[in-house]
Amino acid sequence: MFRGMGTVVHALLAALLVGGSLGYAVAQEGSNSTLDLVRVEPMGASDVPTLSPAEQSKAAKAAVANASASCSAQSQALQSAKRDKDIIRATCLDDKLGQCNANLQSIKRREVAMNEAIAAGDTGSGNHEFTVIGVLSQKFKMLSQAANQCVGQDLFDTGDTQVREEVDLFAPDENPAVITGVPDWPVPYIPPPVSGIN
Repeated sequence: MFRGMGTVVHALLAALLVGGSLGYAVAQEGSNSTLDLVRVEPMGASDVPTLSPAEQSKAAKAAVANASASCSAQSQALQSAKRDKDIIRATCLDDKLGQCNANLQSIKRREVAMNEAIAAGDTGSGNHEFTVIGVLSQKFKMLSQAANQCVGQDLFDTGDTQVREEVDLFAPDENPAVITGVPDWPVPYIPPPVSGIN
């Protein structure tokens, strides 16, 4: 009776081993692929009511101006990399600038289409174009960050700095500039702690 069970157990273990190996191979194959997630933030806050057509037009114009400034900055960084003969930085920036210019043309076309929809009174098309402009605006932020990584600027841009001060409660409260006298030999003496002040 136990012999038959041993064969069944061996077969079950072999099936688990093969299934586990196959699952591991599939997981490894899936881990080599990359997945870019883009978090889309609306141009207006979600708790604020929908923007009026005039406000949408103003926000879209600001988004196009920011996109144009971003492409201009990347172009200047590319020219600087070419002057420095830094091929790696220039290649990276050239790629980001190409994407930036293509998206700049797209956001300009979307702004024109949105303004035409607003003029025609087509609220649905206007809102759609405004949403696309918001998505493209987020894309420009990502491209700007990627261009900063090409230059290495992200190493220096650490964000807002906060200073927090902590005082050790057991720190000596003596003035280190005052030198205490050393008593004569029979009295035990522990010298004061060394300080950085001379």
